[in-house]
Amino acid sequence: MSLFKKANALLQTKAVVTSFMPCLLGLLFAGNYYHSFHLFNSLMIVVSVVAFHLAVNAHNQYKDYERFRGKDSNNNILKNFQITPAQARTTIIGLALFSMVIGLILVYRTGLPVLWMGMLSFAVGYFYSGGPYPISKTPFGELFSGLTMGYNITFLTTYVNMYQLIDIHGLWFKTLIVAIPAIFTISNIMLANNIADRREDPALGRKTIVYYWGKKGGLLLWQVSFVIAYAGILLAVILGYLPVLTLLCLLTIPVVWRNTVRFSKHPKKETTFLYAIINAQLILAATVIGGGLALIF
Repeated sequence: MSLFKKANALLQTKAVVTSFMPCLLGLLFAGNYYHSFHLFNSLMIVVSVVAFHLAVNAHNQYKDYERFRGKDSNNNILKNFQITPAQARTTIIGLALFSMVIGLILVYRTGLPVLWMGMLSFAVGYFYSGGPYPISKTPFGELFSGLTMGYNITFLTTYVNMYQLIDIHGLWFKTLIVAIPAIFTISNIMLANNIADRREDPALGRKTIVYYWGKKGGLLLWQVSFVIAYAGILLAVILGYLPVLTLLCLLTIPVVWRNTVRFSKHPKKETTFLYAIINAQLILAATVIGGGLALIF
């Protein structure tokens, strides 16, 4: 088996788009509202975020290996792709340290908020699947994944692009409004995963929100979250945080609704789970493209 296939399986590289989109959202916010942009800082934060996301993906795969040790399972990536635990650990540590070094450079260049948010993100990244009580086994997996990836990344990217400004009053709250579509679409990917795995999860000790709310409750939350994502974009435009052209994302509603119906009818990992990822990327990509056009023209 080629090294490329092994790396792709361990790192789940296709998922990095999920962390890249909040970076673009933060760049859009910084450029539109604060009229500030730093190319070097932007590149550094993107590389750091992607590297850490890959490290977290590998860590999740490593923990799945421990959970399914000696068993034949599609989730046992290390066994299926002949990746040794030592190789996985080396990859995880290397990527995490690389991300950390870049983060510390940004702390030196821009200030302590990067350090505090970075430390929080690292803690969530580890405890999501690690530790005695992994977050992924609790009803709070969606909340932590949405806030960490949707809010933290958007905030960090915004901050490193406007840190030098005197007036940064309300940045935390303003970024929260801008990040609403990222928070809810990213958390919805995790929610869709848990809905699809609702029968297998209890046997693995995972009592997610779907375990408590049931299939119908989980699907209702999943559907409402997309509505909130669109409402967040509208609110950000009304408040002037994002440009009006950002509302081009509303053109994606018919496609998102169709995908939502398809998944709701048959929520399965093998067939319809992909619609959750497509919906998230459609909403965020359309938002960024519309906002980007406004900055250009």
